[in-house]
Amino acid sequence: MSDFAQSGLIATLQQLNPAHGPVLESELAALTPRIVLILPCHGADLERPALTHIARELKGAGFLEEVLLCTNHASDSALQRARSLFDSVPARLRVLQTDSPRADTLLAGIPKGKGLNVWAGVGLLYHEKRDTFIALQDCDVSSFRREDLARLCYACAHPDLNYRFAKLYYNRATDRLYGRVSRLFFAPLLQALVRLFGHQPLTDFLLSFRYPLAGECAMNLALAATLPFSNHWGLETTMLCDVFRHVDPREVAQVASGTSYDHKHQPAAGALESMCAQIANALYSELAAEGVAAFSALRALASGYRREASEALRRSAHLARINGLPHDSTAEHQLVQGFAATLESPAPAPAKLLPWSVLEKKQPSLLEELPSLLWTG
Repeated sequence: MSDFAQSGLIATLQQLNPAHGPVLESELAALTPRIVLILPCHGADLERPALTHIARELKGAGFLEEVLLCTNHASDSALQRARSLFDSVPARLRVLQTDSPRADTLLAGIPKGKGLNVWAGVGLLYHEKRDTFIALQDCDVSSFRREDLARLCYACAHPDLNYRFAKLYYNRATDRLYGRVSRLFFAPLLQALVRLFGHQPLTDFLLSFRYPLAGECAMNLALAATLPFSNHWGLETTMLCDVFRHVDPREVAQVASGTSYDHKHQPAAGALESMCAQIANALYSELAAEGVAAFSALRALASGYRREASEALRRSAHLARINGLPHDSTAEHQLVQGFAATLESPAPAPAKLLPWSVLEKKQPSLLEELPSLLWTG
């Protein structure tokens, strides 16, 4: 990640000087407004070592104003333990429950998940009329570093850079190559779309990101309030598509993490294929909104994807070989076949959760009731 090449439509901010991290943190801490970190968290994440590590890293995060832990499927005892983890973090900690009895009434009919957690967290801050920047961080990242979060936030919060949206990218290799959905599914699918429909503004924008499916991003709250949020595995994909519609690409950056990222890996069978089906559904729907009739060319897209994925498989094997990493080409080939099957008959993606800037006018009572979801245990 030490190169400085700029390609695509957005700025790429590589890490060229690791020793500069503390300077960035001190500059961030001196700025106003400071940062609210939203941690969308399933109850199971509260029991895993990754969250303990994240809380430990955040002890020195003087640039954070608040940590907002947005949870579902978490018991009171688990939330108590989570609160104790953050006792030494200088930022205020609040916990927002999206599946409490009150939440079940207020948010009836909305499936529980990461998308709802992020959306509700943004809504709470918007209701409070906060003039702030927000950062989103997945809670299953066992290699989280405070410095990476600071670099991500710096791109948006520092007035000399002033990007409206920034996304982290990182190396998904530890003891072997990971990032299977990104390198074996999403990237080949985007290439297949280009071959079939030509270069479209949206696909070119998505291809500019080195890791478009990363969950870590930063933006100002005003932008977040204008974005609808998907409540399924297509969350990151649809967020980028909506950023494309709201933000000039010159105001978008991707920021390099200094290390490999390691988080909970989904099993290859079943879970990854379901994830890919939802991502494809979301992407086709977003393209349809741009006038690209992907749903009318499913067979051709699946065929094109297989050709592009074959090249991705070849390059992955070479990348593993030249780095001395173990690699199971047979297993990855079988995975691609499963991914391809999800492209044959996808249904349109479910409706997104409306932006808070819209709901403020259509359902102001919903916005006003969000503070009642704060956990007080």
